[in-house]
Amino acid sequence: MIARFLLLFLMLLMPAVACAQGFRPPPFAGGIPGRAQMQAVEMQRHQARTLLYREALEELRRSPKVVDVDECTAAGADLSACLPKPVAGGVPETVAANPTGRRIALLIGNNRYQHPIPSLETPARDVDQIAVALRDKLGFEVRVIKDVGKSDLVRAVVAVAKETEVTDSVFVYYAGHGYLMDDTGMGYWIPADGSVKTAAQWISNTDISRLLGAIPARQLLLVSDSCFSGTLAREKSLSAGEGGWQAAQAQRRRPLVRWRRAGLDEGKEGHSIFAWHLLRTLDKVSGTQPGFEVYRTVRKGVSDDYPQQPQYGAVVSAGHEAGGEYLFDARAE
Repeated sequence: MIARFLLLFLMLLMPAVACAQGFRPPPFAGGIPGRAQMQAVEMQRHQARTLLYREALEELRRSPKVVDVDECTAAGADLSACLPKPVAGGVPETVAANPTGRRIALLIGNNRYQHPIPSLETPARDVDQIAVALRDKLGFEVRVIKDVGKSDLVRAVVAVAKETEVTDSVFVYYAGHGYLMDDTGMGYWIPADGSVKTAAQWISNTDISRLLGAIPARQLLLVSDSCFSGTLAREKSLSAGEGGWQAAQAQRRRPLVRWRRAGLDEGKEGHSIFAWHLLRTLDKVSGTQPGFEVYRTVRKGVSDDYPQQPQYGAVVSAGHEAGGEYLFDARAE
C-alpha cells in the first residue's frame, strides 16, 4: 500500500460582489486602488459584515458547536447529510499504476440569501461556465447546485464521497458568502439558508475539511471562491516544486487545492475576477499540468487586474503530507 497524501490547493478569491455587494463604499475616483487603499476598503467591508452578523457571532463565541455537522455515528443522524468516517489506509500499488478513473465535479453557486444578507450576482454564472469548461475541456462529469442550504450542501458532498472510487479525480467548487472570525481565526461558509441571527446553518472550515477527507478519490481539488476561508487558507503555504511533483507520484495522491488571495476584487464581464481568469486558464490547459502551474497563471492574471496575491498551500488538518500534486488533464484533441 502507498501512503495517502492530501494536498489542498484552496483557491480563495471573493466573488465579484460576494463580499462587496451590500458592503460597497463609493468607487475609487482614480480607478483601480493601490494596496493601501484596498486594505482600507476591505477593513471597512469587514467591519460592516461583522456588524451585520453580530448576533450569529455572539452565539458562536458562546456555543462554538452550534455549527457542527452531526457525526454519522450520532443517534438519529441523517445518514445522507452527516459526517462520514475519514478515508483510511493507502492507495494500492495496482491502483497507483493505472490511469485516473472517473473525473467528478461538484460546483456550488449561491446567489440568493435571506434578508438582510445581500444577494450575490456572479456565483451561479461562474459555476455554469466552469461546468462547461470542466466537462468539455477536461472530461468531468459535472453536478451543479445553486442557492442551496446547509443540509443540501452537506448532502451533495456526502453523495460524491459515496460514489467515488480511489481511482477517481474530484473537483469541488464553492462560490458564495463566507466569514472569518478575527478572534478565533475560524472561517465559515454561509449557505443560502444562513442567518445573521444564528450560526446554526453556517459550515465551519473544520467540517468542510472533514467532509472532503471522507472522499476516497486519489485526486481531490477544492476551490473556494468566497470572502474568507480562515484556517483552511493559512495552514501551510507551498511554492513551486516544494512537493517534489512527479507524474508517477501524483497518481497516488489525493489533493485538495488552496489558492488564497489577500484583499478584495471586483467583477469582470459578469464573473468574479478569479473565476474569469480560471475559465481562461482552464481553456488553455494542454496535456497534463500540475496544479501549481495552473495556479501561477491565474495568480498572474488576477494580480495584473487588481493588487492581490493569491497564495497556494496545503491543509494539513485534512491529511496533507509532503509530495503529491493535483493534475489537470486535458482531453486529447
